[in-house]
Amino acid sequence: MKIWILTTEYPPEFGGGIGTYVENVAKMYSENGDNVKVILRDNENERKYENKNLEVCRFVLKYDKKYSYMGEVQSMAYQYFEYINTLLEEETPDIIEIQEYNAIGYYILQNKYINSEYLKYVPVVVHLHTPQFALYSINKSINYKLPDYWIGEMEKFCIKAADALLCPSQFLADKLKSINNNVPIKVINLPFNLDDENNEKIEKDPKLFVYFGRTEYRKGVEQLVESFERLWKQGYDCKLKIIGGDVKFFPKNEYLGVLLANKYKDRIQQGVLKFQGNTPQKELIKDIKAARAVVIPSLYENFPNTCIMSMWLGKPVIVSKQGGQAEMVCEDGKNGYIFDHTVSGELEQKIIKVLNDSDDTLEKLGENAHKRINSLCNLQKNLKLRKEFFNSVTKNVTSKNKYPFLNDVSDYKKDVSNNGKGMLSIVVPYYNMGKYLDDCINSVKSSDYVSKEIIIVNDGSNDEESLAALEKYRQDTHVRILDIENGGLANARNVGADAAKGEFIAFLDPDDMVEKTFYTKAINILNRLDNVSYVFSWVKYFEGSNGCWTTFDTQLPYLLCHNMLNANTLVRREDFIRYGKNRIEMEYGMEDYDMWISLAENNCFGVCIPEFLSLYRVRKDSMAREFNANNILYLTEIITNNHKNLYCKYGNELFNILQANGPSYRYANPSMYISSVETKFVYQKRKLKDILWNFKLYRVFIKGLQKLGIMKLLKKIK
Repeated sequence: MKIWILTTEYPPEFGGGIGTYVENVAKMYSENGDNVKVILRDNENERKYENKNLEVCRFVLKYDKKYSYMGEVQSMAYQYFEYINTLLEEETPDIIEIQEYNAIGYYILQNKYINSEYLKYVPVVVHLHTPQFALYSINKSINYKLPDYWIGEMEKFCIKAADALLCPSQFLADKLKSINNNVPIKVINLPFNLDDENNEKIEKDPKLFVYFGRTEYRKGVEQLVESFERLWKQGYDCKLKIIGGDVKFFPKNEYLGVLLANKYKDRIQQGVLKFQGNTPQKELIKDIKAARAVVIPSLYENFPNTCIMSMWLGKPVIVSKQGGQAEMVCEDGKNGYIFDHTVSGELEQKIIKVLNDSDDTLEKLGENAHKRINSLCNLQKNLKLRKEFFNSVTKNVTSKNKYPFLNDVSDYKKDVSNNGKGMLSIVVPYYNMGKYLDDCINSVKSSDYVSKEIIIVNDGSNDEESLAALEKYRQDTHVRILDIENGGLANARNVGADAAKGEFIAFLDPDDMVEKTFYTKAINILNRLDNVSYVFSWVKYFEGSNGCWTTFDTQLPYLLCHNMLNANTLVRREDFIRYGKNRIEMEYGMEDYDMWISLAENNCFGVCIPEFLSLYRVRKDSMAREFNANNILYLTEIITNNHKNLYCKYGNELFNILQANGPSYRYANPSMYISSVETKFVYQKRKLKDILWNFKLYRVFIKGLQKLGIMKLLKKIK
């Protein structure tokens, strides 16, 4: 079997839980004779075989112009997709497994649905570790702060879009049931094997309890120290060592370990509490072996490696009920001890129990723990379960006919009328745009979609240049011109839509253009996916700007905060006629934004093609340039009044998004930090570096410095 595994971590550069898992499964599959590719972003471009069946493919993330307009996570996900495409040109895998962290599979899964022939019948499995969105509340962090909020939405999409899900614990599988809907999910514990060749005799400390892992709120570290504090006050002779990196605690905006160390500094001075920081695995094993027991007090956990390692080493464990670690122990008092955070004082009771246990009892607990975890995480057993699951997924993969929107669109009714079947009507609302019209019409005529008509709605144009430009198209058999009195952009679009003969309508402003393939790609999506109402694309600006807009699928409630697409969009005609007609009162702009919300109100949602297929001319005299704060506020009031029920439905989320991020007009791309000078600087710095090292003038400059002998001096300084 050809198995591709996508990850953000892989040894030796990355050594977290994800990296450990990927390393274990990659070796397990390859040693079984399967051909394995591990694919990850790294600090170098390299393809290297670790054994004859295991190839590790590393690629460096780019930061040039196209990617600088994306948020960091969006850019990374898109570059995973690009890199995968290059590999797919060489061969097709039997299955792709993607780690859910940071939604690196977002564009791979999106393209699997909309336009990738390579991926169409390749099953994609998403492996769940613990997605970010599941941790926000439990970690007392902000749920709605961008870009974290949107990263969570991207992760949710990956879960919904996957052909199947792999999950190490039943605990996490149950927590995510509301998201994955009908996506099959299989609980298979993590494979694990640790060759502990160190026969060095470790002196045990009968009073010592160890916690290792990140000093993170959701790990229950604060509750753990508080429990020990109560025991110390009662006179119990015990010690606690906390090992691992520190994590910021959001409400205090300080590192949690530092906060706890300051709060309990007297206990540190007494020698009963110690914060050790990150520790190499070899030394960590010594710490575990020296302890009386290991405590895993998490408030929310998947299937932690800390518990796996401790039980594997035959160490008694005290674990919380709130996570997969309780599934590992399973029987309280036999394989370890289980406590419930919701029961006051239960953690202290378990600590006291371990303090009072005899050495024989603890040794027996450790033996049982090792047997239990060896049974759960046995490599051969794990391999068999995974291969059986992969085979079943491979057999059942089919071409998709519904798009995995995060919003429920089950009530959407696709138009099945035969009127104008397959025909596309391009509606161009036209008012005094003579100097741009040829560019617009030529781009439409150049489209590779054959069955189309062009409708120019002349909205009372009155300047000579515009009338002359229009006149030459009156004899064009491919163009219909409708002359109406000036009634504004919204009315012109409606008139064009009413007159359209096609099954589909594409709106195109007369100063804009489209790429050759846009209409074909968009209609293919609408023909294939029954629950998609309209299609748009990334936008490339020209003339007054060389920027771009890498937007996303339309999604509530975010659409109610900010317009997620431009007017140059292709929509099913019946959806527009029934639900999307422009309101005439939107005479000062944002009529298209109101339209998208109207469509969403009626379960009509759109898909974004992640390609620059729409070309938007930036003009000094455009309507958008005339917008001001008062204008935006006025139009927003109209929109919210038009859609009171929808805004009320999502009122809580909208309030929190706006509170966390500020006015909505500030965040066109939710994957980027809002008004973050630091983030912008980082991207610009990287961009500048790329420019400088490739710019001819820079090379000339360097040569000049070399002649002056300055470069030799700089090298000496370095």
